[in-house]
Amino acid sequence: MTNITKFVLTSLMSTFFLISLVCTITLLSMVSTAHAEEASAGEAIYANGGIGQEEADEMRAKAGSFNLRLYLSEGKPAHAITDAQITIADKKGNVKLDLTSGGPMVFLHLANGSYKIIAKYNDVTIIRNVIIASRRGANIYLNWKSAGNDVDSDTEDTLSQSN
Repeated sequence: MTNITKFVLTSLMSTFFLISLVCTITLLSMVSTAHAEEASAGEAIYANGGIGQEEADEMRAKAGSFNLRLYLSEGKPAHAITDAQITIADKKGNVKLDLTSGGPMVFLHLANGSYKIIAKYNDVTIIRNVIIASRRGANIYLNWKSAGNDVDSDTEDTLSQSN
């Protein structure tokens, strides 16, 4: 074998090794890292997730970027839930967010104004009217006490904290 042939083979093997290593690292990071869903729906920018400690920490780290933060739970010990149907509409009825599988944390950035939050889980609906009047925003805790109770409520939360 000539020196040129050895060099070419060594270079090819090194390149193959590096490509394999990069692919392996990429696959491992995809499998071991949980990411919350982040997207926009119409005018609303939102993040949805918080399953597992790593994803929950990721959601908490970005919570300050959103002016409406929903925390979904069930029962007295407040076990985090997923798969809640969440609809948020402005006072004119324009839907700003419609999630079929929300939770346990749903964060939104909405323009100042009045909104209706309709959250449904296990055939029980919670309704909240909220007024967003500052950049700082607020946390809304939606808790389904038990699947058998009618939690349907129409309370108004005014979020007018100054920044």
